[in-house]
Amino acid sequence: MSIEAITWALEQADIPSPIPPGMPSAPALTVVLLGLANHASRHGAETYPSVRKLAGYARISERQVQRCLKALVSLGLISHGDQERVAAKIPREDRRPVLYNLSMKRGDIPPPRSSERGDKTTLTGVTGTTERGDAPVTRTVLEPKEEPAALRDATNRIREAARERQQLSPIDRLPTACRRAGLTARFDTLTPPKCAIAEQSIALHGVEALVRAALDRHRPWDPARSAAAWIPLWQAPQPPRPELPPRCGQCDEYGWLPDDEFGRAVRCPCRRATLHTRHTRRQEAMPSAA
Repeated sequence: MSIEAITWALEQADIPSPIPPGMPSAPALTVVLLGLANHASRHGAETYPSVRKLAGYARISERQVQRCLKALVSLGLISHGDQERVAAKIPREDRRPVLYNLSMKRGDIPPPRSSERGDKTTLTGVTGTTERGDAPVTRTVLEPKEEPAALRDATNRIREAARERQQLSPIDRLPTACRRAGLTARFDTLTPPKCAIAEQSIALHGVEALVRAALDRHRPWDPARSAAAWIPLWQAPQPPRPELPPRCGQCDEYGWLPDDEFGRAVRCPCRRATLHTRHTRRQEAMPSAA
């Protein structure tokens, strides 16, 4: 990320207003240009984010992003760069994004230093002098602190987050985890039966697994408005298999006893109980949405 390139896109980029006919809107052009600047170097060179990533930044379709890139090229704000640099990093040609350079010029971004020079303590135009020779020097010894302030603050934040997770119930932690992941769907519209399904899914798979499943289905240009759209997705995974109990010692590793006197295979009773328990738990873990 380049602060200079983002500053140029916000303050120096000349996006016309009103936009000429046939071009995307000025806000769309601005956000796409900011997305390019976010991946550019300090001088605005060699930025090649994918069209999908730019669509996620601007919350628009990929086709609209391609129109914005074409418009930015026609306005002279970006230009095509050396595509061989992308080819050297991404071997597959069908996955190579287009490399662009921002049209930044020297002088667009002021240098991060003060333009004033000279002695700041001079009041009358004459710089004062000091006497030469030995002068008493006061030395200040800084005692080291037991713990840096930044580390102490980070530790406190981790403890507060852990305390919040302990206080919240699983169904309350799920909306918080979704919001932290960038998902904006509402949970207050869930009916009690669907809340019960969500709680059982949390008990089976955990909050993180449900958030990952929702992220896989998430579309930035058309996000889900209610968490009810994820209920079938959370019901789809099979419940984790319970751990097998220790063998009785008489059967082999597959649960078979020695053949009987007629040469028939004999299943060990300990394995039969395990299969019956697993089948019962799987039926109990498949609730139906009302």
